[in-house]
Amino acid sequence: MEELFELGKKVLADELKVEELEKYPENLRERKPFEKPFRRSALIVSGDRIKHLRKVFDRNADVTIFNVEDGVSDKNKPFARLFLKKFLTNTPFDGSKEVVIRVNPLDSSYFWEDITKLLPAIPHAIRLSKVETAEDIVVLEGILKAFELSKGLEEETIKLQLSIETGRAIENLGEILRASKRINAAYLGILDLFADLKLSQELLKTSRFADYIREKFVLTCRAHNVSPIAPAYQDYEDLEGFRKEAEKEKELGFVGKMCISVKQVGIANEVFSPSLEEIEEAKEIVSLYEKALKEGKGGITYRGKFIDQPIYRDALNKIRYLQS
Repeated sequence: MEELFELGKKVLADELKVEELEKYPENLRERKPFEKPFRRSALIVSGDRIKHLRKVFDRNADVTIFNVEDGVSDKNKPFARLFLKKFLTNTPFDGSKEVVIRVNPLDSSYFWEDITKLLPAIPHAIRLSKVETAEDIVVLEGILKAFELSKGLEEETIKLQLSIETGRAIENLGEILRASKRINAAYLGILDLFADLKLSQELLKTSRFADYIREKFVLTCRAHNVSPIAPAYQDYEDLEGFRKEAEKEKELGFVGKMCISVKQVGIANEVFSPSLEEIEEAKEIVSLYEKALKEGKGGITYRGKFIDQPIYRDALNKIRYLQS
């Protein structure tokens, strides 16, 4: 793999032609499904950033997103596609991280090249940018299904994730999420959304409207069993600001947050995980409740609180973090 990185560096520096990179062999490695029941941190890396790609699988992010959309210049998009195809095809997926490729919008001139070049790497999911209607999902669903059939893969091997970035997308979100069973996560692009609505970015700090958008997004995602992922925090050196925003977003119901810096990943994992005290309490609740069920009881009292099915299920969800 070191040879691939050296080739990539030379191609980007115009010391070698891209044809040399095309000669690099492709040996599809093991593909285990993503095993974690949560997406606390989603680290995004551009497909032409050789330095960052070299160590990306050593990072502790739950989700790793390989970007060929707006984080890659038009000039470098062909290189990014080719390099990611070689890199990911030759990398085994052990299931500990969700591997996602973020492609350009359906109506862009880059989408078809993105899909045809990168699907053979068989990522865990494709993240479609600037989704606006259910029809967008139906089109991509058909492409993924045809690809899986051609490769003898089980249907819905490749999941769908969505970037929600416009007013029209927010308006149509419920219909969009119902359009495919593949959808397992959605990302709120609130900066793009405010730009689309012609609203000042300053309102993000002061306006109740911003929280309304977040709440509407979270409620709709959770109602469709889709993970709502909070927006990126642009000031990557302000880790305290990142933490405060993440804590607020956790209170609003987000399950995790986009990360544009490795330093943000650990904070996101910490914020969006239950505390050790919460996990210990959850273990006690599960043990007592399951004992009560065996005795034919419908509920228990725990530390002065009545525990029934909803609280039991919440405790089970917290224990899943520990088990993972």
